[in-house]
Amino acid sequence: MSAQHALQQVLHTPNVLGYVLCGADGQVVARDGRETDALTGVLVHFTRVAGQFGQRFGLDSFHEAQIHGKPLTVLCLPWQGGALGVVLDSRARLAEVALTVRRAMDGE
Repeated sequence: MSAQHALQQVLHTPNVLGYVLCGADGQVVARDGRETDALTGVLVHFTRVAGQFGQRFGLDSFHEAQIHGKPLTVLCLPWQGGALGVVLDSRARLAEVALTVRRAMDGE
């Protein structure tokens, strides 16, 4: 499955509002949907800091980070040296969406 097809599959997951995909260099590779403006500027920095926190707690590598707000939640995942940020509405079942996103990005 191509990356573009996988990203469209992510966007059509229930309660997903949008996504931002950044490469390893921090540049935005792809972006679509709503509520992604703020995430575009901070995704790479947030995932770097989340990884540093994880290392302090003895975790091997960055696996997943979440930003919770009242109306929105953001799921951040590493992908091909960069990061994928997925914006969800408040009704999203985070664990289910995370699994769906991982499967789509892994080509399942």
